Amino acid sequence: MTFDELQKTWQKDASDSKLTIDSNILLREVKRNRESFASIILSRDVREISAGIFVVLCFWGFAGFFLYHGLKLVAWTSALSTIFYLWVILFFIIDRAIQRKKRSAPCESLMEYAEDSLVQVNHQIWLLKNMFWWYLLPPAIGLVIFFGSTAWQTRTLGKIALIRLFLRLTLGALIFWGVYCLNQWAVRKDLNPRKDELESLLKNLGNDSNT
Repeated sequence: MTFDELQKTWQKDASDSKLTIDSNILLREVKRNRESFASIILSRDVREISAGIFVVLCFWGFAGFFLYHGLKLVAWTSALSTIFYLWVILFFIIDRAIQRKKRSAPCESLMEYAEDSLVQVNHQIWLLKNMFWWYLLPPAIGLVIFFGSTAWQTRTLGKIALIRLFLRLTLGALIFWGVYCLNQWAVRKDLNPRKDELESLLKNLGNDSNT
């Protein structure tokens, strides 16, 4: 029986004032969903941090390459761009550490597991809804600086340099917009329904405890 089916059964039984579902089964299912969700978030964070480290190393490689060829301005801005990507990496690490600290107390009851799951889901919703500020904007600033410096370095090309800059910025903006839309879709498709299920479960648990 899936979590959805257990939730519907719980709601049906609660409305009839006859609780026939085994609470231990529901507890195991809520716990399993909580651990599965935490595992998905951990995998995502590891991927994002690894990708961020790779990008930082690439920019340092660019800096060394351009410095070797005497393009000091581009080399400097390449090194500067790493700061914005390092911010994203540090944000993931610090955020994960804070969330782990908040969940230091072990859960024992069904109510505690459901409440902890809801806190995790709400936090992920907040992260994705505000991802423009902490996830997209810093790398975007780094890319604008990098592309701007390369355009300035090749300014002798005139309109060609401006066209290249425009195309690069447009492509970057489209990619970042796509990433933002994809994550907002994930909020609507997965996180909001998960939040509604947990809130409904907690409401039914609260009603059951008051009867």
